[in-house]
Amino acid sequence: MKIVFLSMDPKGAIIRGAGYVAASIPDGNNIKFYCCGNNYKKNNYSKLVGIVSKDNPDIIMVSTTTLLYNEASKVIKAIKESINIPVLMGGVHPMIVGSELLKENEYLDYLCIGEGETFIKEFINKYNTQDFFNINNLVYRRDGQVFSNSLNPPEDLSKLPEFPYKWFNRVVNPSGALPVSVTRGCPHSCTYCGNSTFLKMYGKDYIRKMPIDHVIKEIKYLKDNYKFNQLHFGDDTVLANAKHAEALLTRLKSELNISYTCMSRAESINKKMVSVLKETGCTSVAMGVECGDEEFRRKKLNRFMTNEQIKNAFKLLQKVGIQTTAFNMIGWPFDNDDKLTKSTIALNKELNPNIVQVTWFYPFPGTKLYDHCEKHNLINKDLFLGSYHAGSIIKGYENKKPLFKSYTRR
Repeated sequence: MKIVFLSMDPKGAIIRGAGYVAASIPDGNNIKFYCCGNNYKKNNYSKLVGIVSKDNPDIIMVSTTTLLYNEASKVIKAIKESINIPVLMGGVHPMIVGSELLKENEYLDYLCIGEGETFIKEFINKYNTQDFFNINNLVYRRDGQVFSNSLNPPEDLSKLPEFPYKWFNRVVNPSGALPVSVTRGCPHSCTYCGNSTFLKMYGKDYIRKMPIDHVIKEIKYLKDNYKFNQLHFGDDTVLANAKHAEALLTRLKSELNISYTCMSRAESINKKMVSVLKETGCTSVAMGVECGDEEFRRKKLNRFMTNEQIKNAFKLLQKVGIQTTAFNMIGWPFDNDDKLTKSTIALNKELNPNIVQVTWFYPFPGTKLYDHCEKHNLINKDLFLGSYHAGSIIKGYENKKPLFKSYTRR
């Protein structure tokens, strides 16, 4: 089978899901993999349409997030108007929205609504056979109706293929950091985060750790083949399991001696963990503050760390010379947003992080806060399902000037 696989990212950066799924396509198939972000600037899809038409594939596969779904739809529409071939879409957005996506988008033929590594093998091996419509994770259209099959269990991370770094336009970030991933899933259910949806879908089995031997082998490959300053563990909760984190980071130090940055939650930071981080070459840790109002965080965001826990985590890291980044949000869909932002500013002043990142709240489908926004008709649909807008997409907030902006402390 001749396959064109489109990974939607405006900068051609690594998309883990897309890479692993494409690498799982059985041998013997002809696959062309494109980081297509640079080919659809200013709504000009002619270059990409020309490339795909020349490839003359049997099927197009597209992996997209929610924020790039609109762009993915435009690309698919342009291609199908040129060459009418089947399209399979996977990624975060189809997983969350499910069969409704196929009902509303005539240019899509199939969806993968779960993890895709096992699914894609079955999809290709059973394509055009009687067993095709029994594949788990498949959503399809038949006789004018949309059908949604059951989910496969979460993937066994020890059986994943080697990640195809060579297919991506940008492996190393402009800062010189190389992003790696060692876990899947998050045990928390924050009301604004899509991870809460996956936890509902799969339960606690969705929370998995990559075998440490596999991680070390992959990093050795990266060290031999790419120039970078340090690693960045982009997992939401790489430190959540302290025993696994200590074992991984200790081996990273002893076998490869590569410095790194990571993300964490305040609850995972204590004296012992900070000692491990310092000894193994951690240079920076980023943590979510989100809002400085402790009661609001607990009741509306489902985040139960106290302000004291957050302050203590930042202090412990700063005391040993590890730089800190605070993630914050503004534009909450509640009447007291300005008051909440002022509390966030006050807490950040106490934390005194090296970097403060401030983003506008975005209502992601499948989350509790999205449901709240839908119930109260708060979403500006003209701005929805696009990349992060320069301002809020909450009605009445579109022209709101931010009280709090990102900055770096020198």
